[in-house]
Amino acid sequence: MKNTQTIAELLQNVNTSYLTDVEKYEAIARAERAEYIVAGFSSAVQAVKKAVIKLKTTFVSSSAQHA
Repeated sequence: MKNTQTIAELLQNVNTSYLTDVEKYEAIARAERAEYIVAGFSSAVQAVKKAVIKLKTTFVSSSAQHA
């Protein structure tokens, strides 16, 4: 089982005493935005992969029936 944390959770453990509150919130917001974008791309890639596998099995099974 993976023990994963979000970037925002990891940033909470970083020494940010030299940053203002606004800079801290901005860093967390950017991290959450990046995670959202990566999750979107990952979901899109998985959907394309499923579609390709489905098409491949459709074409392979149909050509095998004519052999």
